Amino acid sequence: MIGYDYSVAILGSGIAGSTLANILARHGHSVVLVDSGSHPRFALGESTIGETTYLLKLLAERFDVPELAHVSSFEGVRSHVTSACGVKRNFGFVYHRDGHVQDPEEVTQCSVAEFPNGPEMHMHRQDIDSYLFYTAVRYGAAPRQRTMVERVEFTADAATLTTRSGETLRVRYVVDASGRNSVLANTFGLREEPCRFRTNSRTLFTHMVGVTPFDDVTTPSGQPTRWHQGTLHHIFDGGWMWVIPFDNHRCATNPLCSVGLNLDSQRFPHDPGRSAEDEWATFLERFPSVGRQFATARPAWDWVSTGRTQYSTSRTVGDRWAMMSHAAGAIDALFSRGMANTMQVIYAFAPTLLAALDDGDLSAERFAYLDTLNQTILDVNDQLVHGSYVAFRDFDLWRAWSKVWFMAWNMGIAQITGTYFGYLEKGDRALFDRLLDAPHLGTFCPDLPEFQPLFAALSAVMVEVEQGRLTPSAAVERLAGLLGNAEFLPTPLQLGDVLRRWHDGSFEAQRRMYEWGRSSSPASMRRWYDYDLDKLQARTGDAVPVGF
Repeated sequence: MIGYDYSVAILGSGIAGSTLANILARHGHSVVLVDSGSHPRFALGESTIGETTYLLKLLAERFDVPELAHVSSFEGVRSHVTSACGVKRNFGFVYHRDGHVQDPEEVTQCSVAEFPNGPEMHMHRQDIDSYLFYTAVRYGAAPRQRTMVERVEFTADAATLTTRSGETLRVRYVVDASGRNSVLANTFGLREEPCRFRTNSRTLFTHMVGVTPFDDVTTPSGQPTRWHQGTLHHIFDGGWMWVIPFDNHRCATNPLCSVGLNLDSQRFPHDPGRSAEDEWATFLERFPSVGRQFATARPAWDWVSTGRTQYSTSRTVGDRWAMMSHAAGAIDALFSRGMANTMQVIYAFAPTLLAALDDGDLSAERFAYLDTLNQTILDVNDQLVHGSYVAFRDFDLWRAWSKVWFMAWNMGIAQITGTYFGYLEKGDRALFDRLLDAPHLGTFCPDLPEFQPLFAALSAVMVEVEQGRLTPSAAVERLAGLLGNAEFLPTPLQLGDVLRRWHDGSFEAQRRMYEWGRSSSPASMRRWYDYDLDKLQARTGDAVPVGF
């Protein structure tokens, strides 16, 4: 590689940068993995969803990186990586009213079916990220921990990175997988001011010990599984908080629990003169049932209090560079979509980057589709999360809006699981490219043109509520009509029944989705159900989830 120190410089060695580094190094490309910090370290983005799981499995198969499969499942992580992760058997949402004990009737929960390799999980990210970082190094990536990049300069044939220590690295391509303080965003002035997203929230977060399971301090609600067995969301008018335990199974070795409080910045603006500890204490006083859960809890890390969580970027690709993950933008941790979005971008980006390194075309035009994907993912997630913050003002409105999330979850994963199960059954590598063959990539249902105006109409309802032009009760009726009258939506999901509290993610429910997909789904979706569920179930010896 005459004239270059490395083919690719990846800025940021978290789960995004290290995943891509594993793929590139595994395929023989020289990679330098640059990070201002070092491993192990605290990181958020701890709750997996089905899309995260199956995209990691697909990446492992497509690029022959078995370590990505190891981190794709609860059992895989326990066998190969760490015993410090928690189990996730549900998405739980518990509604609270200021100054009142929580009403056990005001809850929703979505159960999570067992995977072929076990349930979803709560990733202890310092262990997961370290594992992927060091496997990338083992494959040949050059580590540069505790290295601050001060400047990046581009010419027609190279990019040159200059570090704070004065070292220069000449590379063919730069991938920014860092975060808010992105080197490329700062170099090119790419951050949009003001941020274009409707969601406007801020966060206080830490890890804690001594957090009592919510099941032990509240009246039972009759939900399908214990709150402590999943990702618990305490929701209230103006915000929500996450409770992500790592100690919630028999073999747990990690006493920590991840805790984060997310507040509408317009309703609860950040006061720089107020400590995070004081704000947390005031929050517990407002909501007595949450206060009982945290009566004996203590922070294991200093509290972190952020400004606005959201930021956006005018473009995310250029000649010899690309931005992905949290370098490109951020919305909010609600619904745990961050890692799934990251893996979706890597899945689309890596094949083109490998080909471009071989043929030398590293132009912005070659990667224009990646900018579209990055921006679309952020925009649709903004609509989903913004609608949720509006819905938090009324429990019935939340119940109705949660069906929009349930719809997006089920329809969004269909093509991913369909690709994976189709490959397991047929062994046809051409199926890997089929996942990107859709007209609306980055949306929750990329194959279905009629889905796009429906999602826009659902989001518009919540904007009307926010602007005071529609009452919550009228919005509930409007959402019920839109969901109930859309004939192309999956009938097994019963989306028109918007006030239903339990969202069924069981294997039996997923079988009904599979049968709908093969027989009644729109023609453009039917290819994602072209596998034999019974054979797959027999092959794995377990229940196989097929779409949630």
